[in-house]
Amino acid sequence: MQENKKGSRFTFDSFEVNKTNSQAFDKAKQFAENADSKPLAIFGGTATGKTHLLYAVKNAIEQNAYELNVILTTTTDMVSSLTNIISNGGSAEKFREKYLQADVLLVDDIQELAGKEKTQDELILLFNAFYESSKRFMMTFSQKEAHDGLKKRLFSRVFWGDFAEITTAYINKLI
Repeated sequence: MQENKKGSRFTFDSFEVNKTNSQAFDKAKQFAENADSKPLAIFGGTATGKTHLLYAVKNAIEQNAYELNVILTTTTDMVSSLTNIISNGGSAEKFREKYLQADVLLVDDIQELAGKEKTQDELILLFNAFYESSKRFMMTFSQKEAHDGLKKRLFSRVFWGDFAEITTAYINKLI
């Protein structure tokens, strides 16, 4: 995800909490505040506020623990990065090293990896490395049931930690 000024608008204060997203909000806020947090996955349909929560986590960590390196990206950007590194003579290890520089990794739209076997393998290795080094990672996933095309090993990484589901569309205060 390209860094942009738009992302700075998405904070916990600007998130409209309701009964269908309060659990996801609370878990995202706890993830942002607690350096010992387990991995977190947020599930939900399109336009439910998942990406807003990712940005809110990023912004909160950068404000309160500015020494931490936080990377917020999409799986589409990760696929592109891996492809570019390999096509320019780099290795999959170089791809993982790029993301392992982060203290906190936030990945949007894991479901976009469906059918991309090699990238899934690399993400499994990356998530394993984050987990083993006690680094934090959070991901979003559109619909918990829509994991067709994802390797069971990748999908299981979603459940290593905590998760929450958002069930209805979201209108944020910024509109």
